[in-house]
Amino acid sequence: MVINIVDLPENVLLSILQLCNVRDLTALSVVCSLFYRLTKDSFLWRHLCFRDFSVSPESCEKSSYEKIYKNVLHKYGCMLGLYQSQIGPYGGLLEIRFQNGYIEGAVWEPTSDVMEPLKESVAFSINGNEVPAKCLCIPHIHPHKCSLQMNKRKGIVTQFCSDNEGHIRTLCDMDGDVTGNLFNYISMKLVYLNEVISTGLIHKPLILPGPDDIPSALRRKDGSFPKQIITPGLFKGTYSVHGIEVLLFRYKDEYEIHGHKVTGDVNVHASKVSVKILLKYPAYPTEKNSIAAMKTTEPKSSETPLDQIPEHPFSIPSGCYYEATTPLPTRCTARYHGFGQIAYEGFRRPSFTPVQVIVFNNDLLGVVWIELTAFSLFSRVQRTFTKNILNTAESCL
Repeated sequence: MVINIVDLPENVLLSILQLCNVRDLTALSVVCSLFYRLTKDSFLWRHLCFRDFSVSPESCEKSSYEKIYKNVLHKYGCMLGLYQSQIGPYGGLLEIRFQNGYIEGAVWEPTSDVMEPLKESVAFSINGNEVPAKCLCIPHIHPHKCSLQMNKRKGIVTQFCSDNEGHIRTLCDMDGDVTGNLFNYISMKLVYLNEVISTGLIHKPLILPGPDDIPSALRRKDGSFPKQIITPGLFKGTYSVHGIEVLLFRYKDEYEIHGHKVTGDVNVHASKVSVKILLKYPAYPTEKNSIAAMKTTEPKSSETPLDQIPEHPFSIPSGCYYEATTPLPTRCTARYHGFGQIAYEGFRRPSFTPVQVIVFNNDLLGVVWIELTAFSLFSRVQRTFTKNILNTAESCL
């Protein structure tokens, strides 16, 4: 006996429709009244929003899932994810996310305290409740039109602003009450931002590594990882007069961890390697806890398994400058020799100088800049960001 597809139970038909793409659903909707009704099913479009763009039901509450999908997600949903904004030497951390019927570009920046969470500001929004969707720059402060384009092959988003002068004037007004080095930093950043936003502000995909990106050679026999190494990810770090910057630590291989700058400064620019941690070169406290003693210490490679590196006490070496008020742990799980990158303004004459990297725990690192006689503290960014939809795009770092 031959069964016509329209004779199947509606719950079975809906299960079949969940396997279709939107183009197929549009074609099926004009076949007959049954398929028209089924292709309007709210739970079907709710499923498609999650399947295609990882948009959860809670993020578009009280909205029509079909309208959200067709009006905003089908065009802009592939932009969802984390990005590094290309703002001269400074860079920026941008999350494009979906919530409450809007796609938003949220800028995440450090505060004046390395231990505090990143602060958030909305740089642009796309209103999915309007037809057609409307794109706005600085929507909560000085809303004005903008447009967004995406190169799907490279995963790059370009933002075009329709009111460059008003955009920059608004940002200047926001930061008009700051003084000193911070004001100079913001002023220079605005100059670069004005230059790039006039021709299009570029955001490149930033794909975060996780525990699965730790080289398997570093695993113990039971599959776990020793506490003497860190899980890769985003950290905030102190950089003296440059303030606090955001770095991405990731494994080069089982021998080295590199800290790449997501945000940079006029000396060492965004995207450059700031710190190299040499896992085969453990360091230990000197008899005299001083910078002078560190300068005479010759790094030596070791075949000792990382999980056999003993815990030992830590205190700031004498002669080392540490300006932050954050109290430091008195013990660390490991130390490693490494290198830190320095340069003159404009990234002129860059070079790598010896450092010691202190692993306090998986979320807190210290770096002793031996030649600079300075100490930097790095704290993990404790936040889950929107994952990049275009997994085939290459990360900028």
